Amino acid sequence: MITKKISVISALLKVIHKTHGFYFIKVKRNQMTSTSISKRRILGSWENTLINISRKYQGLFRVAEILRLQGPIIRLQALEAAVSCLQQRHPFLRSRLRNNPATQNSYLMEEDITVHLKVREIHRKRNDHLNFWQQEWREREKDIPMIDQGLAEFWLLQDPDDYDDDEAPREIVITCEHSISDGISLSTVAHELLLALGEQDKTLFEHSLDWPVAMEVAIERSLSKWNRFITLSKFIVNATYQHVTNTKKIARIRYTDVDFPLHNAHEYCHTETFYHSLSKEDTKALFDRCHREGVTVTSAISIAIFCAVSTLVNNKDGYLTYAIAADNRRRYIPAMPNNFLSCQISGISLFSWAISDIPTINENMWQLARTFGDHVKTSINAGEIFASGMILGNVYMKDEGPLSVTNHPTCGISNWGPLPFQVEYGKWKLVEMIPSGNFARSFTPIALVHTINGMLTIAHVGPVPAYSSNDLEQLQNDTIKYLRQMIVN
Repeated sequence: MITKKISVISALLKVIHKTHGFYFIKVKRNQMTSTSISKRRILGSWENTLINISRKYQGLFRVAEILRLQGPIIRLQALEAAVSCLQQRHPFLRSRLRNNPATQNSYLMEEDITVHLKVREIHRKRNDHLNFWQQEWREREKDIPMIDQGLAEFWLLQDPDDYDDDEAPREIVITCEHSISDGISLSTVAHELLLALGEQDKTLFEHSLDWPVAMEVAIERSLSKWNRFITLSKFIVNATYQHVTNTKKIARIRYTDVDFPLHNAHEYCHTETFYHSLSKEDTKALFDRCHREGVTVTSAISIAIFCAVSTLVNNKDGYLTYAIAADNRRRYIPAMPNNFLSCQISGISLFSWAISDIPTINENMWQLARTFGDHVKTSINAGEIFASGMILGNVYMKDEGPLSVTNHPTCGISNWGPLPFQVEYGKWKLVEMIPSGNFARSFTPIALVHTINGMLTIAHVGPVPAYSSNDLEQLQNDTIKYLRQMIVN
């Protein structure tokens, strides 16, 4: 029986390897250990790919968070000291990017106590505090990760004329390579930065965390070899079947008329971010309504996005395809804490729905939310989050892959959930956190969602001028409009 099972596995592996060989990953445990004794950590498949993408496409997928604060002047030296506290706690932040001599186009992070992350002070006028960060991001988002340098950077934006104003607006921008961070873990680091700046809990930084393990390793440790094989095989067979049998025409948000080839969008486009935060009252009303309807908040927001997108697409007879990012941390065995700065995000299979069937009546919108939720549950139960996590690095290693101008979903969502921020940090009040990043060559507009101190924020990001600013802003405004409609009625 065992011999027969081995022969079946071997045959399946040959078939899958022949047609999808790039999906398979061999993990070397001795290269990716999580131990504070080791002074270096070889990057995993997905981490390596993200570095290569960033270097090839001018900083693509870098993550950014803008912390809007109110309070007295922030001295550059105080922010530098707070950053030093973060470096004591997080191995990635006190390490340099190095080439991995054992493998071409692969990298490692090596600890070095002399690493000083860039901390810039940039002056702006008080009247510009709401939008100045967008202008500055446009100037700097295309910086690429450099060998022998750190992978994170901090900006301090404030008006020097507000030196004596203890209620003035101020911003701290944190940007980090996606290879070593994601929205959830970077938000936790941002919270820790404000704790250090406010001098509230210095004991937090007395001991270093271990190296976080790569996503592929965490998945390997969570599944047996047989379960990994079955999960991955089912995922590949299902994805292949959908690809071969799918004759649906994907509807996409219309491109603008540009005078450059879209596959060079990273050279000519910049990222624009449009966001809105619900009040605490509206956020609570949304959560309560979702509970009564038996759906997740992500499902409700997604249907509002579907309704908003339906007015912007280039083909009303086509199908909306929707990408859904998923966090692996709580699904690992054992679970991984959010404070391990690293990239642990994968996804599930696309959700597809006819544009002509997207509802506008409230009752039908909630019914579609339940249908969407069933798709997510089915995908999770089938192990798709782990399956996609095992193959992401190898899929994206292809020159185009999901980055292709013609091979991308209509839109997508990444919900970071409730984040650990406080209302006050010493002398400073946190007004809001705005999520952003480099999406200059991401042809799928993405909604970045989070909840902070009882307030839900939705931000849409996308490449301009490949898409028009007006369309992206309308997508954001209409999403909020439809979400309010779902809450009220």
